[in-house]
Amino acid sequence: METLELLIGLLAAVAVVVRLAGRTAIPEPVLLMLAGLGVALIPGLPQVELDPELILALFLPPLLYWAALHTDLQELRDNLRPIALLAVGLVVVTTAAVAVLGHSVLGLPWAVAVVLGAIVSPPDPVAATAVAGRLGLPRRMVTILEGEGLLNDATALVLFRVAVAVAVSGTFSLGQAGVELVVSAVGGTAVGLAVGLAGSRVLRRVSEAPVENTVKLLLPYVAWLAAERLQVSGVLAVLACGLLMARHWSSISSGARLQARQLWDWLVFVLEGLSFVLVGVQLRTVVEGIEGRSVADLALAALALNLVVIVVRLAWVYPASWLPRLSARVRERDPFPGWASVTVIGWAGMRGVVTLALALAVPIQVDDGGPFPDRNLVVFLAFTVIVVTLVGQGLTLPLVIRWLGVAADDDGAAGDARRAMARLSEVALDHLDALEPEADGVPAELVERLRERYRSRLAHLDQQGDDGQADATRAYAELVHDLLGAQREELRRLRERGAVTPEVARRLDHDLDVEEARLERERPA
Repeated sequence: METLELLIGLLAAVAVVVRLAGRTAIPEPVLLMLAGLGVALIPGLPQVELDPELILALFLPPLLYWAALHTDLQELRDNLRPIALLAVGLVVVTTAAVAVLGHSVLGLPWAVAVVLGAIVSPPDPVAATAVAGRLGLPRRMVTILEGEGLLNDATALVLFRVAVAVAVSGTFSLGQAGVELVVSAVGGTAVGLAVGLAGSRVLRRVSEAPVENTVKLLLPYVAWLAAERLQVSGVLAVLACGLLMARHWSSISSGARLQARQLWDWLVFVLEGLSFVLVGVQLRTVVEGIEGRSVADLALAALALNLVVIVVRLAWVYPASWLPRLSARVRERDPFPGWASVTVIGWAGMRGVVTLALALAVPIQVDDGGPFPDRNLVVFLAFTVIVVTLVGQGLTLPLVIRWLGVAADDDGAAGDARRAMARLSEVALDHLDALEPEADGVPAELVERLRERYRSRLAHLDQQGDDGQADATRAYAELVHDLLGAQREELRRLRERGAVTPEVARRLDHDLDVEEARLERERPA
């Protein structure tokens, strides 16, 4: 009962803090951690003890799956080189740099130092892409940041697992570790694809929105648990499953899509909010558990770690952008983006929920029953990186973008939306012009009313056409359904040609879903 009461209190704290965060310039995660720390200071509350493996299994699968579900494979392939240099190369280099610092300066065992490096190496691009959306960064920069955030989690977790295994068992074999990494990556991907294929087959056989979304909610957990049972990469399994299911997103019913967006938005909100609050709740216990280090020592260690994390990223992005373009073929196909754009990418290195989940997943004990070496110090230092990067880089990123004058080279998402909406309306009008109303059982006046609606939309793209008080006859409903289907098909073609961004396409697809869902409610029995 006490645990349930604490959970309810934490959820209430998440809601209150997020409501208050809109009135301050402090990032929500930082306020959530402070709220959790405030909860921990309340006398008489039970101490929260979380199973490390449960943390990973509970928080990571849905967050990774939802990110993969909204990733465009074509854009991922087109920008694979810069994304891989950040998501793989930079994560490995950051882990190595932090490990050297942890071992030589902080006195951590090598395996524990690598654990710390793997925890703090993957940036969370949510804040960066949110700023990018508000300030109109070039489309490719947003794609690179999103792709990095999707794939760097897999790299970091693989390094984390290997380092934890060494720290817990005390043994390490480079050859064996290499084989295990390959098997883990290939096996995890195969498991994810298998779960995704099975899930898509199940979804084709059901039409009830609650059932469809229950299946989609279970898929990331099934992929993760199946991969963990087979001792392969759960992260890659979830990512592979999500990328595969993204191709089947349009095949499920419009009602299920609308319900899914609301469900996943809420779930991601709760999981991210709870993770940061739980960090605050445990922060007091973590700090009290650090032995043999003064407050000054901890402050200096946190300062050194944050400097390494930030400087390594900035030092990496410039040569990573320049060296591949020494090749004339690469330079001709992909000109240098400019130092300003590279600097923005380098400064967009805020850490977030993945770093939190990995920090909380550090084991408490090793194989011989003793405590995990310097666990509290590792967790505390990881927390400081989250706070410093979210506050320092998160609050200054808009200023850096404006100062460097980095902006989209066109009218951005708003222009894409206007052009795409105009094209969809033209498709609907073409469909109506080819219709023989009386032969199809639809009164001519209703067809003309629809035609006027789409003409009005073309003339006033900032306003939604009004379909008036039309009778909801079955033939009329079927006609509108056909119109929406024609628009969806054209939207798919526009997306494949790159005429609209994935974000614009999802927004327009959502509008079509809303319209179809309203039509289904009005359809006569």
